[in-house]
Amino acid sequence: MRLKDKTAMIVGAGQTPGPTMGNGRATAILFAREGARVLAVDRDLESGRETVEIIRSEGGSAEATEADVVDEASLKAAVVYCTGQLGRLDILPNNVGISVTGGDAPVTEISVEAFDRIMTVNLRGVVLTCKHALPVMRAQGSGVIVTISSIAAIENYPGSPTRRERGRW
Repeated sequence: MRLKDKTAMIVGAGQTPGPTMGNGRATAILFAREGARVLAVDRDLESGRETVEIIRSEGGSAEATEADVVDEASLKAAVVYCTGQLGRLDILPNNVGISVTGGDAPVTEISVEAFDRIMTVNLRGVVLTCKHALPVMRAQGSGVIVTISSIAAIENYPGSPTRRERGRW
């Protein structure tokens, strides 16, 4: 139980539809198995609650709250909820990320609008989450922030339309 008595606020702890488990849900479940109290944060509250149900069914401790990384007020509220309901914030995995329709477009094809949306979610979301978590961690005298990416940053992921179109499936 390496995370016993630790509180983790996992941003992106819900699940995107699909046949596999996403990084956020997997992280939430693993952290709970290691003894952490988990706050499952997701823009889709029902999906976050599903993650909580899985954790609780295994005997873990978890709660869910809704926040969207493009909405600073909701991120601040999630941090306030975490410290108010769970007592502290020890671990912040930033896990939210998007790409262009199932796989990043080549630089020669991406639209400015798509690029701006990706930067808003993938970069600004991390900065805003850290903006509100860091003061809490500093006041506690400890804390860990982990920003997670995926293979999609350097390679289209399996099943993406781009991969099929290029015959690399």
